[in-house]
Amino acid sequence: TMQRSRLILQNAASKAAAAKAAGESAAAVNHLLGFHNKLSFDEKTAAQILSSRNSPPLYKPLYHHLDPMLLKPREPGSFSYLLHHLQSSLSGFYSICTSQQSRDEFLHLTARNDDDRNDNHGDGEDNTGIINTFVLNQSDMGFMKVMALYQDLSSPLLEETNFDTETEVRQFLTGCSFALEQFHTIQADYLKDLEAALDTLDNSENEAEEEPNTEEDTEEEKEKQFQYKFFDIAESDPESTESALTSMLSPEGLDRIFFDSAMYSFVKNMSGQMVEGADSTTENHTSLAELPSDPKVMHACLLSARVEEIEASGKNDGSHNAEDKDPDAPLEDESLQPFADRKAQTVLQLEVLYDLEFLTNTDDSKNNNNKSFKSVNVAKFETCINNNPNGDELQWRLCSWRPAKEFGHL
Repeated sequence: TMQRSRLILQNAASKAAAAKAAGESAAAVNHLLGFHNKLSFDEKTAAQILSSRNSPPLYKPLYHHLDPMLLKPREPGSFSYLLHHLQSSLSGFYSICTSQQSRDEFLHLTARNDDDRNDNHGDGEDNTGIINTFVLNQSDMGFMKVMALYQDLSSPLLEETNFDTETEVRQFLTGCSFALEQFHTIQADYLKDLEAALDTLDNSENEAEEEPNTEEDTEEEKEKQFQYKFFDIAESDPESTESALTSMLSPEGLDRIFFDSAMYSFVKNMSGQMVEGADSTTENHTSLAELPSDPKVMHACLLSARVEEIEASGKNDGSHNAEDKDPDAPLEDESLQPFADRKAQTVLQLEVLYDLEFLTNTDDSKNNNNKSFKSVNVAKFETCINNNPNGDELQWRLCSWRPAKEFGHL
């Protein structure tokens, strides 16, 4: 994600240089240069920045945050995705066929609550079991996904860590809808704050054009990377949207936020360039009036589960940062590194399928026309249930959100 963001920034800088050399309009050059200067990225990921900060970190990243190869994602349609469903579903079938206890557990996980049986007369959509067979049977893997989810929830690693699967997962499903609504609301607020900040910088740059700037000031401004500012604000202002996002997202989710910020800034600057190029008197309609508002999660069900025991590798021991190459950098106590003990961590990831309904505000404020939209998405949450460097308390964090490819939503 961060590499893609840097490619976008580098591309914008090269286009700005080419436009300036070709003698194009000042509007085109200023928009592209402004994008590059105001939202510059460092080559590090959010996990690397968090682990290298001298102050007490807002969040201590897990092993796979610094070395993603330790926990490769299973993308729908990939070979690893198909192989996992084949192996897990076959193991689940074998377990159910050979053990009465496994059959009872499967029926218990797929059964609806007693209250729902009385209120809903056989309607499969109202199945409130941990494993919603009615929904999962409609996925790309069909009943294989049901059996794979059952097998993953029966992992021996959960028993070894004394994880109460039924209680904890039911509590998670009860609260995930509210958590997702809060996230989408804060996400929209953050992009609106970003828009206001970019507009403020635009005005300050226009005022500063009349005053001469030294090259030292320009270089110093470029060194202020966007991600570092994000974490500085999160630490200094607990009420800020940056602090809220840091508390609810994993480093993987924060990288996605950074990428979304780069994409929005790029679109905003390019839209402004096209508007000014077409007609300098035309109003710039690059505001966030059409951002989703008032999000509501209508339905949510468990889609997949994954539990892995991850060992620390040499790449994520927290002592090989870029600052180590600087001979003037202060010495650090290795015992204070986030992975000094290097104990194996047990990570649990849950994917949730949910229907998101939201309003989109139109520019016609007089008629107050709000369009309602629905989308089917998948959110991935994770927590460390053994040897968590952030404490023993169970902390669910949002890792990613995407369209439900398993159900044909691209």
